[in-house]
Amino acid sequence: MTTPTEDASAPPPIADGGEIQTLQFEPQQAALLQQMSQELANHGGPQAEGTAHLASLAAHQLKPALSKAQQTMLKSYAHGQISVLKMTGLHHVTNAPAPQNLPALSSLEKSADILTLGSRNQILLSMVDHTSFAYDIDNEAKLIRLVANFNGGGHEKIMAEPERADLSSHSGLALGPHTEAPYWCAVTAENGHSPSPSALILSALWNPANEPTSVIPLAPILEQIGVADSLALTTRHFNFTRSDSFVRGKGEEGRGVSILDFKDKIGLAVRFNTYRFSVDANASHYVKRAYQHFHDAVAQSTPMQTVLTQENAIIINNHRALHCRDIVRDNRRLLVRLFGLASYAEPVVIAKDPLLLRG
Repeated sequence: MTTPTEDASAPPPIADGGEIQTLQFEPQQAALLQQMSQELANHGGPQAEGTAHLASLAAHQLKPALSKAQQTMLKSYAHGQISVLKMTGLHHVTNAPAPQNLPALSSLEKSADILTLGSRNQILLSMVDHTSFAYDIDNEAKLIRLVANFNGGGHEKIMAEPERADLSSHSGLALGPHTEAPYWCAVTAENGHSPSPSALILSALWNPANEPTSVIPLAPILEQIGVADSLALTTRHFNFTRSDSFVRGKGEEGRGVSILDFKDKIGLAVRFNTYRFSVDANASHYVKRAYQHFHDAVAQSTPMQTVLTQENAIIINNHRALHCRDIVRDNRRLLVRLFGLASYAEPVVIAKDPLLLRG
């Protein structure tokens, strides 16, 4: 009989370092990763048919080149036990300086440098057993999202600055702590809604002002508010508004959702947005109090900040951490983001190659 300590299905223990860990690539490892990333980019990048399979093969080839400690980090993240995995020591993609003004989105999406960074992100996701994907109602169903101030709202105005910038990755507004939408469910599809992303990976092509990306691990916050308040957050007494990032006319607001879910394979999974979530007016005093305690604890927390460059990337566990940003000060800042789907997630699949999910 298998004893509890010998349970083969149990996740590995968290590698030393806790919620936020750093995987430093050795020069030979980074060179191999860069070579494979360029090969995927030449194939067409993450959006091209067959690239996901190539990324999986690349990850399979890279893993044996890693140390035991590095592989332990990957396994811990793959099992949902880490909030943030920082990848450092990566290769520079281009020595060209940031331009005076950000090029048009349509031009950037075809850039060889963007395709290389996107392909590298895709391989890194595969190394933690996540598959890159897109939603049908977000980012025109494209796997690579360029996070930059294309829609105004930043510290400095852009050309054709709109009167009101939307709250999306394509604007320069400050964004409060949040997980990525959709917010109907976190791990398993419900009523035709796919769950939120399991992870998001970010790197930067340009970040001239060294503006940081901020992440807030939630385990310390849940410990702070206590068991009773955490249980209250698992009740379906919360509402959210529609995301501006969704295609016009698509997506919807939601009512009667929880902030925390308990899932056997990963434990607690969160979905929350400080500027889109609210507690239902008919909720009990205990639920309202728990929501306020949680909201206050998030607001008072000190985020982990990372300055993204071409030489690093962060993979954020969307079930275990919130992320946010200050107002963008240099409109040339350009991040490259992909969503990742964990092996334990159960979405509504529209197309398999490239992977497209119903939002």
